[in-house]
Amino acid sequence: MGRLLRGVIVMLVSLGFLASSLAYAEDIICVDLFEVFSKYKKTEDYDKLLEEKQNKKEEELEKEKKELDKLKEQLKLIKESEKEAKKKEIEEKTSEFNDLRRQALLDLKKERDTRMKEILEDIQAAIEKYAEKNKVKIVLKKSAVSFVDSKLDKTKDIINIINKEYKK
Repeated sequence: MGRLLRGVIVMLVSLGFLASSLAYAEDIICVDLFEVFSKYKKTEDYDKLLEEKQNKKEEELEKEKKELDKLKEQLKLIKESEKEAKKKEIEEKTSEFNDLRRQALLDLKKERDTRMKEILEDIQAAIEKYAEKNKVKIVLKKSAVSFVDSKLDKTKDIINIINKEYKK
């Protein structure tokens, strides 16, 4: 009888631990941030916008380069006495072109970084909103976890929330 009682007590304690660990598992979710980022409509819109800006800058730079190439061709055709002045003009134009190109790259990088920060803040806000609404205590990045039960992966839920709230 004592053995049976001990067995029942051990079983009840084990069930208690199991129940509390299962309840605790509901407090933890996992999110694939890369997937959320790539499926967020704002990311797609910003990618298109930045690509358009980059293409426009490349067109402007190409026009400047053609002018520079034209000057270099003129250098071959002018008199020796005028070559020094033309070389100086070409050097100045080359320097201006390089500065323009460098500035265009910096501007695009700065805008991309600003937009990326904004997107990541949106994702963080959506995760926090989901966690608060569903009483989640811990949110893990899927990339930092070796295995995740599919019931704990809430990536699709976060994507739905963030895209639903996004207005162009």
